[in-house]
Amino acid sequence: RPGSVTAFSLINDTEQKVRFILDAAILAHDLVNFHPLSNDATTAIRSQDLVRFIADTGHGAEQFDFSALLDVD
Repeated sequence: RPGSVTAFSLINDTEQKVRFILDAAILAHDLVNFHPLSNDATTAIRSQDLVRFIADTGHGAEQFDFSALLDVD
């Protein structure tokens, strides 16, 4: 369903088959927004609470600086 693939969908991955990669830039913001498993609503969560949620689902939150991909010389 549209909106069902969000950070919150990790709660459904009980076998930890998903590798979650978090854009490091997200952690620069106090609040971040995601769909709560449906695209008819959006919810805000503190970025540090998001990291805690990810850990509570049994997943790691690998951080990657995607902006580094734009630094082409």
